[in-house]
Amino acid sequence: MGAQARKGQRMSSESRHQPGPAAPDLDKAVRLDFTNETGERIEYETRVRLIDVPRSDEDRRPVGRMSVTSFVRQLDGHADPARPVLVLFNGGPIVASTALLLSGIGPKRAAFSDDLTAPVRDSFHLEDSPSSLLTVCDLLVMDAIGCGYGRYEQDVDVESKYTAREDARQFAEAAARWMVLEGRETSPLYILGESYGTVRAPLMAKALLELGDTAIAPAGVILMGTTTNIQEVHDRLRSVVAPASSLPLMAAVAWYHHKGSLDAADWREAIDHAREYAYGPYLHALYTGSRLSAEEHRSVAAELERITGIKATEWLKNRLNISKDRFRSMLLEDDGDVLGVYDARYKATASPTYPVDPSSSRVEPVLSACVHLFYNDLLGVDRAIAHVEAPGNVWSAWDWSVGAPSDSVSAGEKKSPFDEFDYAGAVEYCLQQVAGFRLMVVNGCYDTITTVGASDALIASIDAPEGSVVQRIYPAGHMTYTDRESSVSLNHDLADFVTGR
Repeated sequence: MGAQARKGQRMSSESRHQPGPAAPDLDKAVRLDFTNETGERIEYETRVRLIDVPRSDEDRRPVGRMSVTSFVRQLDGHADPARPVLVLFNGGPIVASTALLLSGIGPKRAAFSDDLTAPVRDSFHLEDSPSSLLTVCDLLVMDAIGCGYGRYEQDVDVESKYTAREDARQFAEAAARWMVLEGRETSPLYILGESYGTVRAPLMAKALLELGDTAIAPAGVILMGTTTNIQEVHDRLRSVVAPASSLPLMAAVAWYHHKGSLDAADWREAIDHAREYAYGPYLHALYTGSRLSAEEHRSVAAELERITGIKATEWLKNRLNISKDRFRSMLLEDDGDVLGVYDARYKATASPTYPVDPSSSRVEPVLSACVHLFYNDLLGVDRAIAHVEAPGNVWSAWDWSVGAPSDSVSAGEKKSPFDEFDYAGAVEYCLQQVAGFRLMVVNGCYDTITTVGASDALIASIDAPEGSVVQRIYPAGHMTYTDRESSVSLNHDLADFVTGR
């Protein structure tokens, strides 16, 4: 859900969650242009500012100020209120949305190299994104309060706000406020969440419907790298669903690194074969477990070796269940290499001392450098104003319950192992109750955190009107847009989705 979720130990609320005072009256805007794929010159305004977020429906005093960055196309010098608006945010649970800001969905992209072995510094610059969605819709990139330039008010108990439900409410309030300020109340509104953002996005969509003064009916939700059903597909000892949902990932990664003996022409064929086996014979074998005969065990292990490149003896030793994390370490073990967590195309020498993730070590420094190029050099934000990527180890303080009947628990109450945390229920509600509402689910096939199989399971669990759900898979990792070719394909598919094509 984000590298920051794994970093650091629990610290005091003051040192962790109050990184200085709020930025004073930050409001910076510039007008720029770029040339899109068809040669059309697109003029736009990009603006970063802080929006007050009320404490509740009853208490309209600000709980804090949220940092939002907008990209609005200018037609004859003005915005067009008929154009769709796409809200974007990353996950965390609490992080800045730097990755999506610089993804190329907007008009600027961090210049990630197509050469996975190129020096990281080669990517320390911004480039225009001709395939940007700004041609067809306006964009609003939102940072959770406490990240970017936004901060909580000094009298607020910050940890009490670290709940899934409150987080979604804050994003809904801020988006609605921006829509009112910009005169965009009638614009079709789409929500794109990545990683933990795929928990927030469904909850936010439902929260928008429930706002007191500014209720908004969203037009659709896009889940990128879905964790919406992570409680069902997370690697856990004795889980039956998790290993089956991981097999398509393993097949794609094995195909990429020329492991296994699956006769697949490309990554799509590898995934499709793995899906057929995973959701049929393999799932049956996992459920049967120790009741399988020795011959059946050997037969399943042999097919798993063919698909994944991991020896049948290892599958037998591990009772036909190898976690995604162990797979990363095992596939290239004979070469002394380990694969990336967020993008298993990357590889690096394994370390006996430190955890190794070659995907994060190549991507995060690029984003850290380029975010300052964007805000400080391009928009002119004072470098003395701190831009916060993440306020600390929020993970240990987070309340995952949403207070819905399906949770069997009210928000803030102590949770038990029997709680459901049905985040998908919110998007299913919108699909059934909001006319024309649609869902798009996006994955990079080399992502070991949020997998194709997990998305398959999510889509299968949702009762949706026919034709209202779209699934797209790309030959990339967790952050699909770091792969240039996949970034362009993603933008084309997103443009089709928000324009109804």
